[in-house]
Amino acid sequence: MGFYDRDYYRGDSSRREYYHIQTQQSWVFAIIVVNIMIFAANFIRGDNVINNLLMMSSSTLYHPAEWWRLITCAFAHANFQHIFFNMFALFFFGPLVERRYGPTEFLCFYLVTAILASLAWGILNLEKSASMLGASGAISGVVMLVIWNYPRMLVYVFGIIEMPMWLMGAFYIGLDLFGVLGYSGERNIAYAAHLAGTAFGALYAWQKWRFCSIPYFFTSAYWKERARKRKFFHPKDYIDSYNDSDKDDTERTEQVDAILRKISEKGQDSLTWNERRILKRASEEYQKKHKPK
Repeated sequence: MGFYDRDYYRGDSSRREYYHIQTQQSWVFAIIVVNIMIFAANFIRGDNVINNLLMMSSSTLYHPAEWWRLITCAFAHANFQHIFFNMFALFFFGPLVERRYGPTEFLCFYLVTAILASLAWGILNLEKSASMLGASGAISGVVMLVIWNYPRMLVYVFGIIEMPMWLMGAFYIGLDLFGVLGYSGERNIAYAAHLAGTAFGALYAWQKWRFCSIPYFFTSAYWKERARKRKFFHPKDYIDSYNDSDKDDTERTEQVDAILRKISEKGQDSLTWNERRILKRASEEYQKKHKPK
């Protein structure tokens, strides 16, 4: 049994993750609270001033000084039904994504998806007189990641119809496509933002992008690894960041245990490149030592 087979390395099942939000370190919880607070403040004022300040319009892209609305519009909602269904979806699907990718990565993904969804809607509505607000574009991206990672997880559509996540996703993507093409009777829904969020979520999962890995891109270790994989120089010339001769078994075990605890708390995708390399090397050595003879 290697390090990868340890009990606390294994993630919880999607069913247990589905109903769990760690409020002390959860960006899902924080985003929901911020949305509710903004909605409540706007409702109490009664004059819609806050929503008018945060929402974006079809002319926003023509005014660079107002591009901040591309993100703020994702934190404002038109009415109770609007915010209820958006936050309901985020409450149930957000923790799955946050626990798999880690809180920081989840926050980066959510904000970037919100901006791209707003941008897509703005481009398609440049010649129209319209405005947009709501978190549905970003949440569509979150739901896409759940579909990608847990396609067979069963959910209840409208609370009564049981179906796997992939089928539910196909159903709602179809509705958004009909809406964008003008076949839906509902004109007050930003179908383009939904589809943009979904498309980016699929591309993010497919390409295995990680926003938290961007700083690593600018390090020499990243380019040395790329060169090694492409055989730009001999592997013997590669300076391994994890030198077994410099660490005894006790230190190595403590380092691996720390990495596994990080996986348990923040998810496997929160690991850095070097941590993944250390864990893989340690697991291979462990299996060699305990290989049946």
